[in-house]
Amino acid sequence: MVTILVADGKEDSDFSCALLSALGRHFDESEFTLCDIKSYKPTGNDRVIVVYKQPQHAAVQLEGTQAAVAIVDSSDEQLLEHVSDTRLPAVTCGLRSRDTITLSSMAGESAVIDLRRNVSCLDGSLAEPQEIPLRHQNPQDKFLLMSAAAILILSGKIERLKEGYI
Repeated sequence: MVTILVADGKEDSDFSCALLSALGRHFDESEFTLCDIKSYKPTGNDRVIVVYKQPQHAAVQLEGTQAAVAIVDSSDEQLLEHVSDTRLPAVTCGLRSRDTITLSSMAGESAVIDLRRNVSCLDGSLAEPQEIPLRHQNPQDKFLLMSAAAILILSGKIERLKEGYI
């Protein structure tokens, strides 16, 4: 079971709904839980992915979790600083060369996700650098697209991402 925490504000509830919709195609209901970071209660053996949207929500208690990693939008320097204070390993998403996940192209309802470096998945496997072409429904939110791809990669479901649709 993967627990996906979204650290956002009420103004970003559309982001959480769109992320749930994108991930629902790739996970069975028993494989993941999506919740707001403020309502999260660790169960002791969680594998946690925290998607950071707002710096004021960067604090989260993850004691007792089996594994945890952060996904962060690299375009927000303040957010990057707050996430570094959490000491979680981070997967950065953005359009900079230093980011772990970028978009090498995007047009209409298609995009190419570029995994730029090795990523350790929560199940202990390793995802190697590669480009993954896909189709999507939400072209206006690049971070949503990249973070959904990052969640699939971190969850060890890169093959589902390669099916070509988010």
